Order: sequence, then C-alpha cells, then structure tokens
Amino acid sequence: MGTYVELLKREIEAVGTWSRLHGLTVPLASVFFGGGTPSLADPADLAAILELLRAQFGLEPDAEITLEANPGTLRPGQLDVLRAAGFNRISFGLQATQDSLLQTLGRIHTYADFLTSVRDARAAGFDRISADLMLGLPGQTLADALESVERVLALGIDHVSYYSLIIEPGTPFAERYLDRPDLLPDEDLERTIYHAVRNRLADAGLLSYEISNAARPGQECRHNLVYWRGELYYGFGVAAHSYLAGIRRGNTDDWRTYSSVWGEAGGTQSRPGVREGAQWPFLALESFEVIDPAEARKECFLLGLRLTQGVAWADYQTRFGVDDDAHKRFAAEFHRLLDRGLIEIDDLGVRLTPLGLDLANQAFSEFV
Repeated sequence: MGTYVELLKREIEAVGTWSRLHGLTVPLASVFFGGGTPSLADPADLAAILELLRAQFGLEPDAEITLEANPGTLRPGQLDVLRAAGFNRISFGLQATQDSLLQTLGRIHTYADFLTSVRDARAAGFDRISADLMLGLPGQTLADALESVERVLALGIDHVSYYSLIIEPGTPFAERYLDRPDLLPDEDLERTIYHAVRNRLADAGLLSYEISNAARPGQECRHNLVYWRGELYYGFGVAAHSYLAGIRRGNTDDWRTYSSVWGEAGGTQSRPGVREGAQWPFLALESFEVIDPAEARKECFLLGLRLTQGVAWADYQTRFGVDDDAHKRFAAEFHRLLDRGLIEIDDLGVRLTPLGLDLANQAFSEFV
C-alpha cells in the first residue's frame, strides 16, 4: 500500500500541473476516497493524499471530504487522525444488520462492529455519516430489510444508500446463485422491498433524491451529484475515471500496468503497456471517449433521470443555451417513454414515474 500511495501522488502532481497549464484548475468542491476499502490504508497516508490535493488544486472552504469505510477495518485512533486532516464525511458499507446475511455476503464485520464504528466516528467529530444497505440478498425478507432501516434510523444516520444486489459474472456469488435464482428473492419481492425501504426512509425525513439514495435535506452526497449532473471531475488511481474538458478517461484496472507507468519518473511520452496514444499526464489510460455536444445532451437525461427531481428545463437551457429546445430535440424519446408511463413531464422538467423507477434502465436506454 505504501508503494501505491507514492505512485498515486505522482499521478496527482502530474495532473495538477497539466490542469494549471490548461487553465482548468479550480478549488475542489468534493473529494471522495472510495472505489474499494480505503479505510485499510494508513490514515497518515490518506491525510497526505488529501493535503497534496489541497496543494495542487485547492479546496473550497466547505468542501465535502468523504471516506468510504467498512466496519471491522477501522483501528483505534484512525478516525481522529482523519478528522483532524480535514475529512468530514464517512460512508459505512453496512449492507445489512443481520449477522447471518452479512456472513452470506462474506463480510468480515458484524452489526455490533457497525455500531462501534458509528460511535467512534461521532466521537472523532464526524457529523455526516452515511450507511449503505443492500437489497435482494439471498434469504433476505421484507422484515429483514425494514429492520435494518429502523436500526439505522435509530442511530440518527442522515444519509442512506440502498442498492439492489447485482451478481457479476466470474464472482463467487455468480458460481453460487446464477443458476439457482430460487435461492434469491424473486423480482416482485425485491421491488416490494425497494419501495418499502424508500417509503420508510421518506416517512422518517430522509427523502430519496436519487434512485438509490436518500438523505435529510441538506445532507445529500454532493460528490455523487456531480456525476448525475454531468459535471467535471478528476479520478486518480487504478481503475479511476475522470471527465475533463469534454473527455471521459479511464485508468487501467491492472495494478502491474499502473505501477509500471507511474513507477518511472513520469514524462511526456506514452509508456509500454498503456493504451496507444496515451499522453502525459494520463499515462495509465485505458479508455478514452470524447463527449461531443450531441452526446452531452443525451447524457444530461441518461444521468439526470436518476435524480428524483429529474432534469429541469431551466438547468438544461443554462447548460446548452436558451434556444435549445429539449422538447423538440428529444420529442421521439419523450413520446415513447410517456406512452409506456415511465416519465412525467410538466412546465418544470421531466422525471421518472414510480413505474419508471422500477424500469429505469429501459428509460435510460432511450438516451444511449
């Protein structure tokens, strides 16, 4: 991990230099340490990375600085170091409060570990805490899911993510369940669980602002809103993605390639094992996509419809011009979705209906 941190710093410094040369550098509004289990890292290393980001790009005075953490990976005193370094939000991968379900998922923590983690985070000064829940687990009942929600609410958690289980090919879960759908909640039960969780959170004051996220007003995850609003962001590290100057870039997900290119001092040339044409400072580039204006307009709905408020006409025109009429540009797509009852349109904008929430991918496919 120490080696990885040093290589990560090199990438941040190189991209910071490039950003200044291209006039792109503005203070960061959010920083998100995630994409794995960063709570396994030395807190001093995490603090050093955050300080480097501050030096290279600057941070807004009220920047949201999030750490993803799994209960059971935190060590005594770690959260105090991170809070002192400037981290102000923590997202715990709880998944469920029933230890039997956590064991099914292969998690190393128990519900008691989660309680300890929340207590320690609050003691360290974290007043913004999020919990992830997973729905549609093998053996999970509606009562299980609602019990997890009640336990999280009782702790005063102000942000909850509730994701449905997706079984990825090539994983132990795929080997165990892909050919045994009878071991999983059926689709009707999974949807019943989803809506029950969403409604219970709303009743408790945590309003769903996105398909799988609910928060008390003002506690929405600013970082994720950047993605759904199609705004710009940097990505550093193995498998990290960025969206800068109209281009989406993805780093290699192969550690050996990443360590090979950043193990050198950097430079202005492509490196062996990197996607052909990768230039400094994007040495570990694996994917590259130019988002032209037409694609950006489609993405506005592809991403924005994930939000409960959907896409506001005013926001669309602010981004693409007052003379750009989305009603006309996407008339065919809107017509098909209206006919199927997946969206609703009014003077303010367009958003998914309750049926659209269940069939969201069908709505999104209109804008791919």
